[in-house]
Amino acid sequence: MIIVPSADRPDVFAVNVFGVRPENQRPLVDCIRDAGDHADIPGLLSMHLLCSKDGRQVTNLMHWASREALDAATAANPVIAAARTAIRRFVEGNGPLPHEVVEVRSG
Repeated sequence: MIIVPSADRPDVFAVNVFGVRPENQRPLVDCIRDAGDHADIPGLLSMHLLCSKDGRQVTNLMHWASREALDAATAANPVIAAARTAIRRFVEGNGPLPHEVVEVRSG
């Protein structure tokens, strides 16, 4: 899922929620963490990994400088391509599903 904070900001958030078996939650987190230093991926500002307490989900929240940076990295970065292949070993089902933003409210 891609989240665009507002029309006047170029940055975007990508949220991937992975379903896993409880015994695969930590190996999936380690796989993502070991994929490389996020500082080496142009445009990736930050990455946060979240684990559900029941062991059945891992959420990867990434903050990108722009949609173009996200698209370039996911299209051609060999580190991300290798991580995707490794991640598939642990994910139940189809992995993250595409979403669309249907409503945005800001205070």
